[in-house]
Amino acid sequence: MSGTPVVQLPQGRVRGRTTPSGAAAFLGIPYARVERFAPPLPAQWAGDLVADTPGPAAPQPRRPIAQFTHGEPPGTDEQCLSVNVWTPPGGGEGAAVLVWIHGGGFAVGWSTASLYDGARLAAEQGIVVVSLNYRLGSLGWLAHPDLAPRPGAPAANWGLQDQVAALRWVHDHVAAFGGDPSRVTLAGQSAGALSVMDHLVGGATHGLFARAILESPPIFDAAHDPDLGRRWAEALARAAGGGDDLAVLRALPAQRVVELHEELLGDPEFRGTRGGALPTIEAATLPVAPADAPAARLDVEVLIGTTADEATFFFRAAGRRPEPDEAGLLAMVAHLPGVQDAAAAIARARADAAAAGAPQDTNSTLVRIATEAMVAGSTARWAAARVAAGGRVHRFRVDHAGADPDLGAIHTVEVPLVFGTYDDGGPGTRLAGDGPRSATVSGQMMAAWGAFVRGEGPGWPPLESGAGDESMRVFGSATAALPVSEK
Repeated sequence: MSGTPVVQLPQGRVRGRTTPSGAAAFLGIPYARVERFAPPLPAQWAGDLVADTPGPAAPQPRRPIAQFTHGEPPGTDEQCLSVNVWTPPGGGEGAAVLVWIHGGGFAVGWSTASLYDGARLAAEQGIVVVSLNYRLGSLGWLAHPDLAPRPGAPAANWGLQDQVAALRWVHDHVAAFGGDPSRVTLAGQSAGALSVMDHLVGGATHGLFARAILESPPIFDAAHDPDLGRRWAEALARAAGGGDDLAVLRALPAQRVVELHEELLGDPEFRGTRGGALPTIEAATLPVAPADAPAARLDVEVLIGTTADEATFFFRAAGRRPEPDEAGLLAMVAHLPGVQDAAAAIARARADAAAAGAPQDTNSTLVRIATEAMVAGSTARWAAARVAAGGRVHRFRVDHAGADPDLGAIHTVEVPLVFGTYDDGGPGTRLAGDGPRSATVSGQMMAAWGAFVRGEGPGWPPLESGAGDESMRVFGSATAALPVSEK
């Protein structure tokens, strides 16, 4: 596109900007509008829309880990539901589409953080890249039966419903940007990957995407018991001074809801947890936990993988580095998802570390066990179960150690490698490092992801039933700081 890129939509013309890569960027296009604790409503705008700067992020707290992964937060507003579209040079026609859902534990993050800039990926792979904002924290995930306006109506998962609305917007409008609505890949990392898994088991997005990319999904967090949501919502209402009446939460300023959410995380009932404003099982929006339904939507081809050192993110990044004594280590390991025998898990981890010549101190042992328990183990099991059910699945692992050798191949390291934003001078560089090795691995991953989105396969065979890790593609091998067991 020469000059100012312009796209005609039913509401009016959208004016974007041309990026240094030659891709066109259209930022902050409203796809829906927010009514608190209710499904998203149709967006309202008409006439020319200048879409050359990002829209506001969802209201959220300032947390060090968010600044570590996303950078300095932009302005926020409850009316945050917008998409960003990057098109390849020349605009493309019938191009495959990647729709990206950002991570952040369902509480923080925004789609226009520099590590998600889709310009380079769109330009080099000839695809249309779309990213989206969705509601976060208690504003996005408060769950309680009293929130339903009528029996059978949604009472939870507002952020998930936002994502559905964005996918419908893509289906209806991406052709105007040169994309093919029948060739959509839905992708995300961490909470974004969990969102993709939730859409696999929910019926609302059937036919809206043909392939899925799941990067580092902590599957235990994809769906939660409704009782947790109910207890959290009632506690939040009490903290707001409303007693048992949730209506008080509808009237509060958005930022006050965010503040109450953070305060409630320190309450004895929820201290040490992530609270209860999370994806919640309910018939209308999330009928089953993805971990229990690996055979859902077997027509959707999947690319799924993890990083070698996932848990340095949780136990070393952004100033966090617990060094428990042996009793403390035992207690922490016992609380990890899926750990049945903490003492046995510690013994196995230390034996594996000794065999690999890796450290065996308590932090390193915790990181090793948590990488397997929180992300890698459940991901491998889900992939194997899906293949056994007849699904087509490609597995990968990223061993590329980023800028800080103490963090190794940390959770999120692959995101700037996939987007080619490892040299952004901010979060992307902090995570993945900016140098020849990063450039090489990034080029390999961009090519693989682009081929998968185009429907060509990522470049290695799919997983076969009963196969081990030999069918898994490893990126940046022999560079991880904390080698993990290949069991």
